[in-house]
Amino acid sequence: MRLTANQKKSYVGVHCLVLILAMLNFPFVSVAIASDEPFRSVTQSASPSGGVPGPFDVGISVETRVQSRSGTDMETAFRETEALLIGNRLREEFETAAGWGVVRLFPEPSVIPQLTAYLEVLASDGRELTLKVTARTVSGELLLSQSYRDTSTGEDYSNDLKDPFADLFIAVHNDIADAVSSKSSSEPYLRVVSSLRYASELIPEAFPDYLCQDAGLFAVCREPSDADPMLARLSRLRDYELLFVDTIDEQLVRVAEKLNGAYHLWLKASKEQLDWLEFRQQQGVSRESLRNESTFTRLQAVYAAHRSLKIHEQELFELVLELENEARATAVYANQQIFRLSGTLEQQYREWRTTLREINDLESPL
Repeated sequence: MRLTANQKKSYVGVHCLVLILAMLNFPFVSVAIASDEPFRSVTQSASPSGGVPGPFDVGISVETRVQSRSGTDMETAFRETEALLIGNRLREEFETAAGWGVVRLFPEPSVIPQLTAYLEVLASDGRELTLKVTARTVSGELLLSQSYRDTSTGEDYSNDLKDPFADLFIAVHNDIADAVSSKSSSEPYLRVVSSLRYASELIPEAFPDYLCQDAGLFAVCREPSDADPMLARLSRLRDYELLFVDTIDEQLVRVAEKLNGAYHLWLKASKEQLDWLEFRQQQGVSRESLRNESTFTRLQAVYAAHRSLKIHEQELFELVLELENEARATAVYANQQIFRLSGTLEQQYREWRTTLREINDLESPL
C-alpha cells in the first residue's frame, strides 16, 4: 500500500511524537553513587594555584562508577575510556602547575610515586561532572577525601578547545597541593618509604624488617645500604615497571588526541538534550498542548537534540572500540627481551608485575 503525501506527513509526525514522549519519560541523567563525604560544588571562578609544595612524584588512578544507560559493551568500553581521559586531564593540570616531580597515570594505585590520587567518576553527562577524590602519601597518610561536582554552562561550550569542567580539575589540584604543603613528610623520606613498600610488594623477603607499620601508616625502621645488590636489582625492576606505565602513557596520549574532539561534541550534545528535556518536563506536556502547532514544533527541537546526541554518541563509541582494539596489545622491551602483553590495562599491568617477579627469580643467586 502506497501512502499519499498527507498520510506520509501524518505518519512522520506521529513517529516523531512517539519518540519525543519516550524521551520525556526516559531517565537520561547519570546517577551518582552516594558518597560519605559532602559534595563540594566547584564555582566557575577557580584559578590555578601559584605554589607547588615540591618535586613529589604523583600517581593518578581512575575508576568509573557511572551506571550504563544502555547496558551494552560499547557504552561500557566508552565509560572506561572516559575515565582514562578524565585521569589524563587531571595529570595535565599537575604538569601545567610545574614544580611537581613525574606525574603518571597508573592502571591501578601504585606505591612507586610519593603521592597517589585515586579518582572515582560518579557522574558525567555533559552537564555535570562529579568525582570522588582520595589522595594519600605512600606512607598511607590521608591528604584529601572529597567529592567534587561541577555543572557546565552554555558558555563552557562556546569554544571547541575549551574544557567545560576545567574548574573542577583546577580545584582538585589546588586542594591536593594545599594538603601536601601542610604535611611534614619530606620528599626524600617518602622516596625511601616508596622503595621499601615496593620491595615488600614485589619481593616480600627482600627487606622484611626495614619497614614498620602502625595503624595503617608505614614508617622507615632502618634503611638498606646503598651497596646492597638487592636494592640495585629492585631499582632496575622498578624502572622496568615504569617503562610499562610510560609505554601505556604513550598510547593514552594518542587515544586522547583522537578522541578529544568527538568527546567534546558528545558532551555538548548530551547537555543540550538534558537541558531541553528538563525544560519541557518543567513546563509539562499534555495531549491538549500537543494539539497546538507551535508546541509540537518546539517539541520537535527535543527530537533534533536527541538525534544529534545519538549521531555523536555512535561516532564516539565506534571510535572508542576501534582505538581500544588497537591498544589491546602492548610490547615492552626489557632485560634484553621483548615482552608482549594483552588484555585490559589492568590485566596487562598484573601480568607485567608477574613477569618482573620471574625476572627477579632468574637473577637471584641459588
